[in-house]
Amino acid sequence: MRPSNSHLGEMSIKVPAPFAGISDLGFTAQYRAQSFNERQQDVPLLFEGPQSPLRRLTEMLQLLSESHPSTYTWTDPVMLSDEVVIFAFRDRSVAGQELSDGARIADYVLNLVRPVVFTFLRDCAVVAHLRLSDVIEMRVAADRKSIAEFALPLQKIVQPNGERLLWGVSG
Repeated sequence: MRPSNSHLGEMSIKVPAPFAGISDLGFTAQYRAQSFNERQQDVPLLFEGPQSPLRRLTEMLQLLSESHPSTYTWTDPVMLSDEVVIFAFRDRSVAGQELSDGARIADYVLNLVRPVVFTFLRDCAVVAHLRLSDVIEMRVAADRKSIAEFALPLQKIVQPNGERLLWGVSG
């Protein structure tokens, strides 16, 4: 059965090396299919990489989960193994309301259509002060088919960049 125009299909965005100085630590944001008019489901981010920088990243992800943006939040990071961590974006724009109840529709739409990858990278640089790669590569797949590969200069995603290198962060 094909989804109607009021549905958002399954999609993933893979970001292979977003952190400055570490080429083998990346993540994938995974969107599940859902109806456009229902609350946005949590968007899990799955991180994979070497044990040592991944443990330091997990500490930085905890900082993000403790920050309190008004329209979204991050869950606590969970280490699934020494080389895999999961973390999720949670929409809060309609917390306690239905979309038809006069919720902040503009915030809901922004959270729904702006890729979580951009929100995450912004929070890494601005909240956790992590230094990101100068160029961010992304691979987008929908319904298990590759649909786009591109690279963006970091300045097109977030300014300013953070100053803390992930491999130099002390815990």
